[in-house]
Amino acid sequence: MKLNKKATALLLGLTLGISGTAFAADGADSFSDVPQGHWAYDALDYLAKDGVIDGMGDGTFQGNRTMTRYEMASIVAKAMQKGNLGVGDQAVLEKLEKEYGSELATLSKQVNANTKAIKDLNAKTDKFKVWGMARVQMGDDNGLKNDARAWDKEKNGDYNNRFYMDLEGAMKVNPYMTARFTIEKNARYRDREVQYKGAVAVDNNGNAHAVNLPVTGELRDMPDMDTNHNGSISNIWVEMQLGPKHDWYTNIGRKWNGIGMQNLLLGGQVDGIATYHPIEGGHGWWLSAQYWKSSSDCSTYQIKYKETTDASGKVTYTDPTVEVAARRAPINATLDFWGPLGKYIDANVGYTRVVGQKYDPNSNEGYWYDTSGFFNADLAVKLFKDFKVTGSYVKAFTNQTGNYGHGDRDLAVRFDYRGTNLDKVGSWGVYAKWMNLGAFADLGHDDEWSTREPTFTNGVRGWYFGFKAVPWKNVEWETLWAPHLAEQITWNTPVHRHILRSWLDFHF
Repeated sequence: MKLNKKATALLLGLTLGISGTAFAADGADSFSDVPQGHWAYDALDYLAKDGVIDGMGDGTFQGNRTMTRYEMASIVAKAMQKGNLGVGDQAVLEKLEKEYGSELATLSKQVNANTKAIKDLNAKTDKFKVWGMARVQMGDDNGLKNDARAWDKEKNGDYNNRFYMDLEGAMKVNPYMTARFTIEKNARYRDREVQYKGAVAVDNNGNAHAVNLPVTGELRDMPDMDTNHNGSISNIWVEMQLGPKHDWYTNIGRKWNGIGMQNLLLGGQVDGIATYHPIEGGHGWWLSAQYWKSSSDCSTYQIKYKETTDASGKVTYTDPTVEVAARRAPINATLDFWGPLGKYIDANVGYTRVVGQKYDPNSNEGYWYDTSGFFNADLAVKLFKDFKVTGSYVKAFTNQTGNYGHGDRDLAVRFDYRGTNLDKVGSWGVYAKWMNLGAFADLGHDDEWSTREPTFTNGVRGWYFGFKAVPWKNVEWETLWAPHLAEQITWNTPVHRHILRSWLDFHF
């Protein structure tokens, strides 16, 4: 590079150690608060006019004051990081580097210390993360009975009209272990929709009395009415990456779990252990092995009275007492496989064995009577761009079939066109789903549409239609319509149910 006259004179002055004030008159000062009596002034001024250093953007160093040696050193250090410098610029920087060598060394140590501190802070921040979703929901459902005390009685629409929050957290133990938790809260509104008929109150003497109880938002929000969504920690589990390649993805604890593409066999809170592993040479196929039980245990009650008959044959019932029986969810072992069948087809197949807590007719305990196991299968086919069809099937190995439909079988077919992306405002999707669910082909559900409510529903059959859209970033709007569902709430009385429900999800 050929040096210009100013660069040559400046280099000569620096080499001789003379003051740089003689070179300041060539133009306006680049840094107005740098004392012109120091020889480095013209060096900085030259580098600034040559585009090597920028100052603070306003041509100054933090106001009208003398620049310190550390400030000068920091500017030199910044300039030294630039590449492709000319010969003149490089020579000036080398002279400045020698002058401020001590300050540069101190700054280097400070930078290293700051870098370490930032790295440690990032590591601590990475150890704990929180995210989740808040929902505003409303709708109408003429058949929802989602509390045991309301079975066969009045409707209870509290699942439709609610404010809901799902808060999730992750605490990193080490690179291959993470502790997780979720907190869920349902806040229901539209008080005094109905009354529970046949609720039970026990007096101080232990006698039970039937009472009518108003259904209010306050009552429905109480912890004992919705133990999974009452604002306490609802799930807690540990995720691990085990094995020499850290590719056995394992979780232990209580968490929400689903089996199958549409969670037809299971879609709810479970306790247990599960591991997921990509099959070596399996062309994208995975396997999972799980040992678990649904956390949705429940108890049933029966009011019994002392029966007396007088001389005239009149029967009188007195001294009511409550007989409670526990219904424990069964313990299960599941083996599941899923993966691609070509470019446009995905499949899932699995078997679940009931290994504990089957139904005992002597104690009235257990959910699934003589059910021994379940087979589940799913097939998803992408017929053309943006359009997918998913079919799911569950077969329960049981002698119980029920009076309405096939109680030992579940079927579901879903059609999806397009879909939403929370980062893409204006994205949308539509879907249609047909379901035919039996009473005995279910291991535990708290599914979003309440298609399994109440637990003893002996058959649910009908169509669901839905629309999704992203009106704002990280906000999803969804509306669901089920015009006609056929359900058999009791063993002999069918119920025709319709649902219209809409909600906004705010993800954070």
